Amino acid sequence: MSSSIFLAESCDDAPAEMLLRVWQWWTGSLSTPDRPRGHPNFPRHGLLRYAGDSNPRMRQLALDDPESTPELVERFSRDTEAEVRLRAANDPRLTTASAVRMLDDPHEHIRHAAARNPRLPARVLVQLLRDTDTAQTAARHPSLPVAVMEQMIQRLQPPTSAIPSP
Repeated sequence: MSSSIFLAESCDDAPAEMLLRVWQWWTGSLSTPDRPRGHPNFPRHGLLRYAGDSNPRMRQLALDDPESTPELVERFSRDTEAEVRLRAANDPRLTTASAVRMLDDPHEHIRHAAARNPRLPARVLVQLLRDTDTAQTAARHPSLPVAVMEQMIQRLQPPTSAIPSP
């Protein structure tokens, strides 16, 4: 088992099938958090066969297949497993309606991913930015212009005159 982890983490020649086996149970290390899925030999084609797999870690891989569809993203957005819904919430093919629906997911990390989904409508994003409970997450939305982010940061920082001097 430890030799498989070493290969998945450090060896650029690790075989694809071994990387798939390791993916089933290993979430990656702090030194290489994108491995094994980010490994250059990790398979990208033929992953649709896992769309109905009982293991949620394998099921979510189907979204990485170049032939996966927006319909699969939608199906996974309603999956019983949170990690599969999270992958769907992070997918740019998620529909606007599903991105909004996932803002009410029982899991906070899924709500946060939905709040950053590029399909989230501007009117909903504005509502999230105005709510103190969701503003920090919504401020990370990729469609916010840098100037808007800078204005938000200025509003969050106290004026220099309010900072006590030592």
